[in-house]
Amino acid sequence: MNTLGLLLRRNNTRRQYRKKVHLHATKDMQKRLILFACVIGLHSLAMNHFEHLNWWQAFWLTMTSASTTGYGDLSPATFWGQFSTIVLIYGIGITLLAQIASDYVELRIAKKEMRIKGHMEWNTMQDHLLIINTPSSDASRYLKLLVSQVCNTPELSEVPIQILTKAYPDGLPMSLRSRGVVHHTGEATKEGKLLSAGADKAKYIIVLCSDPHDSSCDSQTFDILHRLKEIGCSAFILAEAIDDANRQRFRNAGANAVIRPIRAYPEMLVRSLIAPGTEQVLENLFRYEGDHTIRLDINLEGFTWAQIVTCLIQNNIGTALGYENQHGQIITHPSTTESIHARSLILLVGDELNSPTPEQVLTFFENVV
Repeated sequence: MNTLGLLLRRNNTRRQYRKKVHLHATKDMQKRLILFACVIGLHSLAMNHFEHLNWWQAFWLTMTSASTTGYGDLSPATFWGQFSTIVLIYGIGITLLAQIASDYVELRIAKKEMRIKGHMEWNTMQDHLLIINTPSSDASRYLKLLVSQVCNTPELSEVPIQILTKAYPDGLPMSLRSRGVVHHTGEATKEGKLLSAGADKAKYIIVLCSDPHDSSCDSQTFDILHRLKEIGCSAFILAEAIDDANRQRFRNAGANAVIRPIRAYPEMLVRSLIAPGTEQVLENLFRYEGDHTIRLDINLEGFTWAQIVTCLIQNNIGTALGYENQHGQIITHPSTTESIHARSLILLVGDELNSPTPEQVLTFFENVV
């Protein structure tokens, strides 16, 4: 589908399915404004006709009377001019103006409540991070951690954040609202809700699974991904998959990155947004299958970090991530030219490799110059 056709389809979908909130106060205020304008026009006409004022003087007298300001520089002197003022201004105009002011205050309060409860569309938001769904348990704590990581990441610190969820019908916790986070109430699987949340204008989208122990949540994620593809979403999409067998299906459906739901480490989600592919490496560190970390108790002294890393790789042992020094401190990513004194090494090894013994590793370092 060409770009113009896609835009027309989006706009039609918005008009057809977006949640339209008709406020009673809005309709009443519109009617009263029209009636008030008629009263102002009739009274100005009466002042022009009965008091022989020019149009500006007639309008000035009408407005100062209706607003109860009453400067006194002009006033009706004829019977019919005074009668018109009593009926049109004192009897109708002032009452209408008070009702209009009341409607305006009520409308402002109602709109504020709608924003807090997520019933407003944030039409001006674009290039934002859209978080779809929330965890079914301890959602506020997790979202607070996730948002904190986003805000503390230089590449994402200026990106607006919106949450599409039905979990907060009374409004987001203040800990999230204070960071500028907004939300839209609803389910992403409902027609039009993704457009209402500005998914077509988002820069990043995170699709969370609500329950990491319920594999049926993958079906909902799959549905959401297809809906995002239908609206021509161009955002970088990160989706959580409970069943590893669904990873490729999610990618085929449009996900740029797929990750397991690890609620204790929202940093992994953020890292995958700015450095795609790192989520796979980080995930493997949390399981024994595949690439995983081991501790190798071995005393090494007088070697540079570059020599240690090179020796381990050349002998197909693994990749050195760090070491424990003689004081028991774990040092990661030391200077390559630094001569170190290690009493153990932290290695990243593959599942196909057998864990080497310290004695075997020591023999490899005997020939290192």
